[in-house]
Amino acid sequence: MMDIIGSDLFMNFVLAVFAIIILQTAQGEIDNAIVGDPSVECGDDFFEVKFDTRTTFHGIAFVQNHLDNPDCRTFARKDESAKNSSLRLTFDQCAIEKRHSTSPRGLFLSTNVVVAFNPEFLTKNDRVFKVQCFYMEMERRIQKEIQISMPPPTMHSKQLNMPVCKYEVLDGSPTGPPVYFATVGQMVYHKWTCDTEHENTFCMLVHSCFVDDGNGQRVQLLNEKGCALDKYLLTNLEYPTDLMAGREAHVYKYADRDNMYFDCQISITVKEPGLDYCDVPSCPDPPRRRRSNSLPEPMENNTSISAQVDYEDSEIVSDYIIPNDDIISLNWLQRNFDMRISELCMTAIGTTVLVFLNAFLFIVSLVSIMHVCCFRSSPKLDNTQSTML
Repeated sequence: MMDIIGSDLFMNFVLAVFAIIILQTAQGEIDNAIVGDPSVECGDDFFEVKFDTRTTFHGIAFVQNHLDNPDCRTFARKDESAKNSSLRLTFDQCAIEKRHSTSPRGLFLSTNVVVAFNPEFLTKNDRVFKVQCFYMEMERRIQKEIQISMPPPTMHSKQLNMPVCKYEVLDGSPTGPPVYFATVGQMVYHKWTCDTEHENTFCMLVHSCFVDDGNGQRVQLLNEKGCALDKYLLTNLEYPTDLMAGREAHVYKYADRDNMYFDCQISITVKEPGLDYCDVPSCPDPPRRRRSNSLPEPMENNTSISAQVDYEDSEIVSDYIIPNDDIISLNWLQRNFDMRISELCMTAIGTTVLVFLNAFLFIVSLVSIMHVCCFRSSPKLDNTQSTML
């Protein structure tokens, strides 16, 4: 009986000693606590919990219900003086809770982290923290003005050859032969034409025409607008095509002058796109011209004298027109050979006839001379033959 009582007392004593040792051990291990609030860092694809302790941390931090997963827990550092620790978690590990929010718009990521100061069991000093990161969705309109301009145009230039223009005096019609010598009253056609490689491109205007006797006396036939000034000399021109102008007229001459010189200006313009025909001058009927007898006094330092010209619709005959009654019909010889004391004027036909006549006379003379020479040498030859016999 005494042995049994002694054994129970011994066992109670051992248990008491063991409990005291465990209690003292627990008291020593949990003599630590978290200082302040943990800090959370929300990264692009992770978040990290950091906390500081009062003394060296020998415990463990892990995601609740994921202690067995090595990626979801962290142990104390080996550094005995470290008084802090952290747990870094990625979004696709440890069953991180993801929750979308509409107000405000964004995404909540959250989990529970347990900080235990003893790796084997939990105590009253251990803490459980709900860690949460919010990623806000931003709907923001960003505007920036960009000035866009077209690249500068590339210059492709090509120079068009200007038309080549000429003035002709034709016999009677636009298709008549050229006239180089004419008689007073003869019907001729004044024709201006321009030739170009580019059709339906240019327009022409004949204007500022003058007739000159070669000694400085000039009479204007067309003004700067292309309108006629004297209907007896030249009436308003016609424009059959864009690059042709002309008008028939009677031949006239200056008194005591045999030659006349025509001087006209031709303006070439580019035809407007879409036009079928070029614009022609709209001119009234030209008046009759008379020359005034009064001449202006010569200006200082100017030796030229100009005649004053005015216009009226009277029946006065122009000084530059010979009436029809004074026109004398000429024969063929007079029309082709104009023989005067100081000069001889011939047409092409007259020149040709004169050349052939001179050639004929030369040939006849040469034959005659040869015949005479042969006739004189024949008697001498006969006498020589008789002497030899």
